[in-house]
Amino acid sequence: MKYTTNKTEASNTETLSSDELKAALAESERIGRQIYTGFNERKLDLWDDVIASDVQLRSTVGDQPQYGLEALKNWTAEFHKAFQPRLDLVDEIYGVNRATIAVNLIWQHVDEFFGLAPTGRKGTSIEYFILTHAEGKVTHYWVADHSLDLASYLTHERGLHYPQNFEPEPIIRGIDF
Repeated sequence: MKYTTNKTEASNTETLSSDELKAALAESERIGRQIYTGFNERKLDLWDDVIASDVQLRSTVGDQPQYGLEALKNWTAEFHKAFQPRLDLVDEIYGVNRATIAVNLIWQHVDEFFGLAPTGRKGTSIEYFILTHAEGKVTHYWVADHSLDLASYLTHERGLHYPQNFEPEPIIRGIDF
């Protein structure tokens, strides 16, 4: 059986055999799990094998977009130090060139974070890592929030920039009414 799937962009499709599809999904899962493990276990060097050096980063806080693996690793190291998070994996979805990882982020602000003094405030946030990858490397690493506990704390309570009006490239464009 042949499957037609989105390989790298919505306009670029190719046909995959069942075995090729299984291999692509396994590769997507390997990438997603390595990103989760690197974040959760504070082993950011694990990302070197699965994230492109010029990865595009977007999040619900701070100036957007940012670019680069080193920028992502530096931000994450600061986040680890300041918030000492526990990251519970709660869901994962793997596609041929995409992955979405849902985590429950349990955090407490215990150290300075990019100039913000710690308050001791605790919280939990459901976060989604939305990944696009090609040739074994993540090219887009976007973070979206389901619950806004951390985003509200950092933007409303502490004054970090809240990005607005970002429109990602759709796989299928919705209907304008």
